[in-house]
Amino acid sequence: MKMSIGRRLSLLVLSQLLLAALGIITSIVAFKRLTAEAAYLRHYIFPPLVVISTGIESSNALYALLARPSSDVSEDARKPIMGLRSFIDRYQQDWLTATSTLPDAGQLRAALKRAGELKLLEKERQAVNIIASVVTSLERTTGLVGPAPAAPALRRTDVEDLSAALVQLNKINLRYMEVAYGAYDDNRRLILLLFLAVGLGGITAASLFGLAVRRAIAPRVRRMVAAVQRFRERGVYEPLGDWGDDELAVLAHTLNTSFKAIAERDKDRDRFLAVAAHELKTPLTIMKGFSQVALTHRHDTAVRERALAIIDRQTTRLGRLVQDLLWSARMSGGELPFKPEAIDLEDLARRVIGELELAAKDHMIHLVPRGDAQLLGDPELLEQALWSLLVQAVAVALEHEPVLITIDAASASRVLITIEVRGGNDLPEDLEKLLEPFAVVAFEGRRDEPRSTGIGLYLVQGIARLHGASFWIERRPGELMVFSLELRR
Repeated sequence: MKMSIGRRLSLLVLSQLLLAALGIITSIVAFKRLTAEAAYLRHYIFPPLVVISTGIESSNALYALLARPSSDVSEDARKPIMGLRSFIDRYQQDWLTATSTLPDAGQLRAALKRAGELKLLEKERQAVNIIASVVTSLERTTGLVGPAPAAPALRRTDVEDLSAALVQLNKINLRYMEVAYGAYDDNRRLILLLFLAVGLGGITAASLFGLAVRRAIAPRVRRMVAAVQRFRERGVYEPLGDWGDDELAVLAHTLNTSFKAIAERDKDRDRFLAVAAHELKTPLTIMKGFSQVALTHRHDTAVRERALAIIDRQTTRLGRLVQDLLWSARMSGGELPFKPEAIDLEDLARRVIGELELAAKDHMIHLVPRGDAQLLGDPELLEQALWSLLVQAVAVALEHEPVLITIDAASASRVLITIEVRGGNDLPEDLEKLLEPFAVVAFEGRRDEPRSTGIGLYLVQGIARLHGASFWIERRPGELMVFSLELRR
């Protein structure tokens, strides 16, 4: 079972939405990761370097005191030593990576492990222990902690050990910063590669989905276009074999139906033209023959009068047929004239009946008026509509059967015209086919009896639409055919 075009396109759109969502999620994760890395560097890697620099300044201050007499050292050394104590206590608590349980310390230890620099942790612990031990020693020798010594003094070895340990700790933290920056760069490159992978994957997936949709649509569309072009060039109906239940299959079925309808309409038109040509030729042939009879027997009054009467009837028949064809063409182009005025349908009907009786003398036409049939309409169009209805009724009637036309004007807003006749056995089951513009319903009528070419009822329908009227055909029991035209006043 074929996947529908709509579903294919929906999957294509859904895939693009998923890829866009994946890109957004990747961006959010990358942003959070880089933000966390930046915060880690800012709060854990950089501050120790700043604090160590203050410890180095305190150590330098103690170096300056070594040149002074011991009696002047105690008070001046108090402040640097207290600064060193504050520094080493804070460092041990917040930044001693080897023993800290903080998440940032764990992250740095993981980075050191990846870089193969775990030995720095032991060096850091040794440097911190030396600094703490020296600071404790300085506190005792200068009398800041414990019993006051007899002669407070700074020992050069303590200050030198302190300075060396601070320099070592500073180098270790600089290396920590290098490792942390290296891990940051690795993460940044990984995120960049992830972005590239998502982007390339999205482009590849979109291309593959697009090609799949194109492969599913393009060949079938090309076949349809080629079929349309062949039909336009040759006028030959070639069924499209694109079956299924997706949208293109429905379109192919629609094209098949349309092509078939157009081809059938063309056949109907050809049949119509053939019958119309025959209808035009028949009165012309009769007129030609009887005109020669009249010319040959110009001195025989009876023969001449009979020939002229027949020529007159055939002229009327020919004129109506030509009028049908002209108005049909104008109606197809939407140019049928409409000039409404007040008319009396009863008078108009009597005039049409009087004209038709000359051509259909084997059928009696009875008019039954009911009420005042005055209304607003186009007299020429309504006369043509009544003529076409009566011609059709006479054409389908059984031999010598009367035709009954009723004009019911009892309603104040409507006038209903019905034409009833017994016959119509040769008509198609679907009477709506009689209303098609090129439908041909030929009746092998009696001599001199009009035959319908199907154009008349098409005109009646168009004339009814112009008047806002209703027109329908129906069969009733007893082989009764009824043509109804309901007009508004």
